[in-house]
Amino acid sequence: MKVRGVLLACSAGALWALSGIMCQILFEKYFVSPEWLASVRLLIAGLLLTGLSFFQRNVPRRKFSSKDLFSLVLFSLIGMLGVQYTYFKAIQYSGAAIATILQFTGPIFIFIFLVLNKEKKIKWLEVLLMLATFVGVFLIVAEGSIRTLNISTMGFIMGIASAVTLAFYTLQPRKLLVKYGEMRIAGLGMLIGGLAFQPIRPIWRPEFQMDSYSLGLVISIIVFGTALPFLFQLSSLRFIEASLASVLTVVEPILATILSVVLFNSHFARVQLLGFLIVIVSVILLTRLSDKNVLPEEERIS
Repeated sequence: MKVRGVLLACSAGALWALSGIMCQILFEKYFVSPEWLASVRLLIAGLLLTGLSFFQRNVPRRKFSSKDLFSLVLFSLIGMLGVQYTYFKAIQYSGAAIATILQFTGPIFIFIFLVLNKEKKIKWLEVLLMLATFVGVFLIVAEGSIRTLNISTMGFIMGIASAVTLAFYTLQPRKLLVKYGEMRIAGLGMLIGGLAFQPIRPIWRPEFQMDSYSLGLVISIIVFGTALPFLFQLSSLRFIEASLASVLTVVEPILATILSVVLFNSHFARVQLLGFLIVIVSVILLTRLSDKNVLPEEERIS
């Protein structure tokens, strides 16, 4: 069961990395608005997953209580929409490198919440491994030099906001997932978030050159970069703890860096290779450590 959770979380990270590369192409070649892209990807992916959820078998079709409906709206606006929009804005203000580093601090907020909520005991080895993971990501994305990071105040605020909303997105819907199913919650979360964003940037106003290539990228981002990875990430929470699931998405910056080398003629520095090694070893040790970490039922939601 745990292997399934690890594979789902890593698959989510890999698909998000592919999505990031496709988004970069749209931003640089077609000057697509981050607001429009967040709007269309949430709305269409939400419609897709919500429609597919009706064909699921052995899934209870419960009606939402008023309390659960309120939780769903919070998850949609703060979790789904929040993590998408703040990440895109962080890229817009300070670039993808800073946005990636800041958003990847999300597991720290998850860990703090679980400890404060008495769902997890502090294990200093785990803390050190998480910090080592962040150091590794920094070496990969920033090539180990703080001078390469040109960060603005707004970029920093949006980057931290993306980390906080990522933590909220990972933790808040755990009970909803068990009660109503991953696909239904993910689909409705995206759909509500996408609808809420329509007054700001409606999907019928793309304001860029729409050709077969750009349309293919948008469709791929919706299906493979939004619907599937969000569903995989939420599904992984049935089998592994939230903090581990979040850390395992480290696949995203690693694969994004590899794809950047292949597609955009980037080059690996030695310090980046060191970062790869640190991240891989840290994540493997974190995975093995969690095997020995006995969690209460609240943390292991199934």
